[in-house]
Amino acid sequence: MKLTDEQKELYSLMLPVYGASVNQKTYCEILNISLATAYRMREQGIGASYKKLDSKSKNGTVVYPLQEIVKYLTQFNIKTA
Repeated sequence: MKLTDEQKELYSLMLPVYGASVNQKTYCEILNISLATAYRMREQGIGASYKKLDSKSKNGTVVYPLQEIVKYLTQFNIKTA
């Protein structure tokens, strides 16, 4: 799925601050949630898409591509007049 113009603008503002992908702690700071909430969201299949760097290990490092965070943050935006 391509980014909308609104998403592209938000991405361009966030990219210099956060980089192309972020770790769990930074993801939680962006969404203002706890690590436990992020874990629950992953378990329930909600939230931004993520990548597990060591997929063979149960406790592999989780990273979130910034584009996926932007998509998640803007997916339910309602346009007003």
